[in-house]
Amino acid sequence: MRLEMPAPAHEAGFKEVRHLPGDPLAERYFAGRANSLHPASGEDLLLATT
Repeated sequence: MRLEMPAPAHEAGFKEVRHLPGDPLAERYFAGRANSLHPASGEDLLLATT
């Protein structure tokens, strides 16, 4: 997990911050596709709410 990702969001005032690593998301949403489509590697998401 990239520990530096949530810190700027917390500093900007977001109360809840979650790091979503790209590999598990890709496995969940892109596994078994007939066309072999998959996201670019190294794509992580940051979910932040107020």
